Amino acid sequence: MSLLAVADKDFQDTVRSRGMVILVALFSLLVSLFAYIVRPQGEADQFATELLLSSLVGPVLVTGLVPLVGIVVGYNAVSGERESGSLKLLLSLPHSRADVVFGKVIGRGAAIALAILAGFLLPALVLIVIPVTFNAGAFFGYTIFAAVLGVVFVSIAVGCSAAMPTQQRALIAGITVYAVFVLLWGLITGQVLGALDGVVARLPASAEQIRTFLDVANPTTGIEALANGFLADQLFAGETATQQVSAAAMLVFWTLAPPLAGLLKFDSDDL
Repeated sequence: MSLLAVADKDFQDTVRSRGMVILVALFSLLVSLFAYIVRPQGEADQFATELLLSSLVGPVLVTGLVPLVGIVVGYNAVSGERESGSLKLLLSLPHSRADVVFGKVIGRGAAIALAILAGFLLPALVLIVIPVTFNAGAFFGYTIFAAVLGVVFVSIAVGCSAAMPTQQRALIAGITVYAVFVLLWGLITGQVLGALDGVVARLPASAEQIRTFLDVANPTTGIEALANGFLADQLFAGETATQQVSAAAMLVFWTLAPPLAGLLKFDSDDL
């Protein structure tokens, strides 16, 4: 299939890039440093793997650094080849524009997922070597959620790349997305709810329910909700089950909608 051919080439190119190796090394060293710093001291032999992930590694590194890596990996997927002229050569082969966009989502998404999984190996060794109780299931399960977050932001970035004619514009769009989701989401949603207070009061849903939905509509907080449920052994169960289902649905939306929107713009462009 043409789509798989594009995906395979993009995967190979991405995992071999020097930038990806540097990002994996940086991420791995930072997580390892966190694990070593918060290790128990003295005679304590219990280590809360879940606490490390949910309160330190997650908010500080995963939801802060992984989305940025996803943007960097995906922003030049289509726009870079358009500027260099290689996109015309690629489309002269039996590849449709949809094959190009979604092939790059699959290829670069697989590359960042593999990179994140590799980035968690050294921290795992650190936790295994130091004399503490290490919950391997919780640790490696959490890496899956981190990898999913990376794939989502790669998908968003590739969508921006397909819609923009230049790498610079695609990068600006990607950084804007990062700023909104990672840095400003709480402020924006708070301002929106405050400005629409009278409207919200007349809706069938309460303001708290709307706030909860807006929280999980953000892929970073959606992943946090799912990962924390997993770490607490309450994934799709308990009082937060509905919230987690909404979070999962929004992650699917953010994986599919941006590339589709980018493809619509890309299809109408004259190369």
